[in-house]
Amino acid sequence: MRSDREEIPAPFTKEDADKAEMLEAQQRSTSGTSRMSLLATCQTYWPSPYSVCGDIRDKYNSLGGPASFLSFPTSGNIVNPGNTGERVTFLNGPIYWSAATGAHPVVNSFLNRWGIHGYEAATGMLGYPTTDEIVHADGVGRRQEFQRGAIYVAFQNAIGSAIRNGLIRDRWNAVGAHEPGSLLGYPIQDPVDLPDGQGRMSRFERGVIYWHPTTGAWDVSGAILDKWAQSGYEAGQQKYPTGQPYSTDGDVTLQQNFQAGSITVPGPKAQELALWNPGATADDIVQEAQRLATELSLTITDVVNMGLTEIAGAAEGLGDPDPGVDTIMPTPRGPGDIFYSKAATARVSHGHNGIFATMTHSVEANNNNGVYIIDNTTGGGRIMKSPEMFWVDTSSSMRQSAIDFALSKIGLGYNAQFWSNKVVDAVAYNCSALVWAAFYGPSNGAVDLDADGGLGVWPLDIKHSPLAIPYP
Repeated sequence: MRSDREEIPAPFTKEDADKAEMLEAQQRSTSGTSRMSLLATCQTYWPSPYSVCGDIRDKYNSLGGPASFLSFPTSGNIVNPGNTGERVTFLNGPIYWSAATGAHPVVNSFLNRWGIHGYEAATGMLGYPTTDEIVHADGVGRRQEFQRGAIYVAFQNAIGSAIRNGLIRDRWNAVGAHEPGSLLGYPIQDPVDLPDGQGRMSRFERGVIYWHPTTGAWDVSGAILDKWAQSGYEAGQQKYPTGQPYSTDGDVTLQQNFQAGSITVPGPKAQELALWNPGATADDIVQEAQRLATELSLTITDVVNMGLTEIAGAAEGLGDPDPGVDTIMPTPRGPGDIFYSKAATARVSHGHNGIFATMTHSVEANNNNGVYIIDNTTGGGRIMKSPEMFWVDTSSSMRQSAIDFALSKIGLGYNAQFWSNKVVDAVAYNCSALVWAAFYGPSNGAVDLDADGGLGVWPLDIKHSPLAIPYP
């Protein structure tokens, strides 16, 4: 026997191998039409003592037979309950077949999740597989399609999640499905039938889709989802979503309507401004924009667009900033001079300003201390990042007035919003607002260090001001 000459791979026994060899011999010895019919439909794979037949055999062979990821068969063809199709089990998973869907393997996380939902049963969520496993081009995830839905497996959710065909999946497809940069990303939770007995929801990486028979299927994400969650989702005061988010002010705010109300949150433009103003939230940006719009008789859209336009020349960039060169702060030529140095807050590189009150001390503002005075000679000299020194082209008396102004603000808080900081008598300052106001206020606007005249004054605006004369 072959089992006496060759090693038998686990988990098969000599008895299994001998039975398999006898089955192969019987198939070879069968003559005539019956032999041709048997060989055309079934095949035995030594040392497995099972024959695999029909379309499942063809699929198995196309995958590589025993050399494939399935390995050897552990059953013959099994008729599924209700005579709806067949399956064959292999060491690493089964192949399922039905006349309507063909033959497809289901393995690993897909098999586990499919089993949770009832396999191919008519009462199950998904039914028979209609494809093999599909690897996505994004290198992140895979999926397998079934008669009534799909299972998605991604690195972020290795156990897999199911999604039903229908309006929720249609909505997910409409907002980009799993594609890179899509609104919601991959599903991370199986569909849930909601407690009210009417609605259904699916959860994704970056949001949810809720369906109700009277409102349809709508996605909810971001800050709107956060607020909706705080109120209790569909069981809260707003109930189910009735449409997609929209903006009436050019993306400064976003609004989404629900059955019993609406939710409004900062939109993409307010969020972008907040990125450039670390310490200020997007809600802070909206509130400040509303104040400025009223004060300047402009729309909130105009105000925010002006702020975003000014940033192009006012800040050096987001992300990893230019670190500059560690340098001891130079001695000023006289009190009332100012400086600019490289600096970043929360990875926003917008620089830093200060005004010298004496030859050794400067008045500045930062997010840790508010407005404060610092001795630049302590410890052998204060280390700054590529400091640049300037004198202000105005009278000595005006420079002294600027010093007095700055000293009078010591102890006030910090204003995180550079984009709208041009207030002389403020309750809080950032570094550039303090230096600007110190000259602008006492001079009644005659000494304006804002280079571009925008809504805000940034450290680079002061550096680039024609009135800020660099040391030779």
